[in-house]
Amino acid sequence: MVKENDPLDDWNLFNQPEEETEIPEKVESFRKEYLSVTEFLDTINLELGKMQCKVLGELSDINARDRYAFFVLKESDPDLESAVVECFIGWRSFETYKHLLQDGMKVIVSGFPGIYKKSGRFRIEVFKIEPFGEGALKQAFEALKKKLEGKGYFAVEHKKQVPDIIQKIGLITSGSGAAIKDFLKNLGSYGFEIYHLNVFVEGDYAEDSIISAIRWFNRKMPDVDVIALIRGGGSLESLKAFNSEGVADAIFDSNLPVLTGIGHEKDVTIADFVADKSFSTPTAVAVFIRTQREQLITNLDLIIDQITSQAESIIDDLRNLVQSYQQNLIFCFENILRMYSFSIRHCAEKMHGCLNLVFESYRNMEQKFLTLFSDWHLTIVNMKHRMGILQEQSLNIFQTKIEQCKKKIDVADTGLKSLNPESILSRGYSIVYDKQKRVIKEAGQVKTNDEISIDLYKGKIISNVKEVSQK
Repeated sequence: MVKENDPLDDWNLFNQPEEETEIPEKVESFRKEYLSVTEFLDTINLELGKMQCKVLGELSDINARDRYAFFVLKESDPDLESAVVECFIGWRSFETYKHLLQDGMKVIVSGFPGIYKKSGRFRIEVFKIEPFGEGALKQAFEALKKKLEGKGYFAVEHKKQVPDIIQKIGLITSGSGAAIKDFLKNLGSYGFEIYHLNVFVEGDYAEDSIISAIRWFNRKMPDVDVIALIRGGGSLESLKAFNSEGVADAIFDSNLPVLTGIGHEKDVTIADFVADKSFSTPTAVAVFIRTQREQLITNLDLIIDQITSQAESIIDDLRNLVQSYQQNLIFCFENILRMYSFSIRHCAEKMHGCLNLVFESYRNMEQKFLTLFSDWHLTIVNMKHRMGILQEQSLNIFQTKIEQCKKKIDVADTGLKSLNPESILSRGYSIVYDKQKRVIKEAGQVKTNDEISIDLYKGKIISNVKEVSQK
């Protein structure tokens, strides 16, 4: 059982030191025989203004205006003498606490006592109102829930998207509670970066410390992936900070996604309604983050297997394609060789026929010369000499033709080799494909972070585009 302490035990309005206090120099009222009304009230208010007070009572006679309200705080303890004190709440606090201004609600008001000079009435200028007791807390919870729902705080379209990959976690909770132990225990060993801000999760300082922590992460560490706001279970009184409008505003205004795990299964707070994703316990928040990481690892393994399978299939297709190209090149090369071989043989046969004609003519002429001009030996010798020269020239022509044919064959062979893809790749070139197996010829065909594959002379590389330049 949670013991509820009377807040007046911690704040005694009249616990002032019993020693002489000096009158401030700028208040000269006691140096005169009398005081004006204004001087008297200024003196009283100066002293009263030093005493910030917290008073427990029941709201009544509420007179709310557009930006401020008057009300009466009645004694709520039936065993004590009936008493009332007038209160005023100004525009700075009215908008935040106006949903609590309901007749009969038991509250603690914080403010400064004083006397309103125009009427001479004593009153408390209130800057904070807190519901007190289970009934008042439930009533305040429903009133604030209705108010924030009307402002759209719970609307789905205002929820921030929780990242698929969570690495940096901004953890807001007490450093000494069981919640942080359960959270870390169930988070698993996946290398998460956890940045913990130790805050009060109940009591007078809880609301402000939680608000400050949420704003600190948004201002100082905007690179965290999520904020996890957690605490263990408790009564409505102990969960009061998580049912405050200030914490709701901080969560709603946060640029970072906020995950909440507050209390036990049965506990639901205003912070849970406003959060981008809420869970029943701190453990459930940790399990969600851990499960998300485990699912990510599983998906990555599947993707790697798919990529490996696709790569093997692509390599097999390329191997078959290269083999087909090789066979086609060999066939083309053989055809070219046969064509040039036929041309060479044809040329040789023509040259041989020409030479035979020349030699035959020579023999006929020689025979005629021997027969008809046997006496002209010198003339015949000269003719033989000329025929020898002609024969040598014919042979030279034949050899030149042969050399020209060989050069044409060499040029054709070189051209065929240059068309061989393996020959091109062996000189340091590579072929780049996009994810759809299309050849990439220009930088404009890809963008940053696209996956590409690169075929080398030996092997293949799978890579991601880091930067694209059109130069």
